[in-house]
Amino acid sequence: MPTARQKRPKTLQDFETNFPVVFHRYLALRDACDRVGPLDVKTRELIKVGIEAARKRHGGLIAHIDRAQAAGASAKEIYQAILLAVPLIGLPDVLDAFVAAKKRLR
Repeated sequence: MPTARQKRPKTLQDFETNFPVVFHRYLALRDACDRVGPLDVKTRELIKVGIEAARKRHGGLIAHIDRAQAAGASAKEIYQAILLAVPLIGLPDVLDAFVAAKKRLR
């Protein structure tokens, strides 16, 4: 079974290798933000799916789709998280995110 590091994209692995202190402090900040409030893991990951869709960051979108599914989110919940971005970023960008999500959710 691959380690958490081996599951990361190559770019992120390279960043960790070159800047281990920065990378691990980033992870600590991310984990602190996750733990500070009452949201459960599934809800947090669905929010992050929507954020990545809005940011047009397909790598992050795919990563958070995987994490949302691992936390119990259904495909319908993931699609709704993306759909919520329509009024903020417009239909064309949301459609682009849907294409990436559909490929991942097959």
